[in-house]
Amino acid sequence: MGDWLLIDGANKCQPSVLDRLNSLMEPNGCLVLSERGALANNEIQVVKPHPQFRIFLAMDPVYGEVSRYVL
Repeated sequence: MGDWLLIDGANKCQPSVLDRLNSLMEPNGCLVLSERGALANNEIQVVKPHPQFRIFLAMDPVYGEVSRYVL
């Protein structure tokens, strides 16, 4: 079964973090870990989410809105 990820304080995240997570939410999406510096088996690591994987964003409106919305 897919795991769930809760990002508490999503409106405090850097926009670049939310942009990177956007690719996981696209149909057949994935996350490419090209900046890791170390290759796994001489290949750039690609993370493909389980079909039941879910991301939940929680925020405190006192700190403003989410800078970019994850689809």
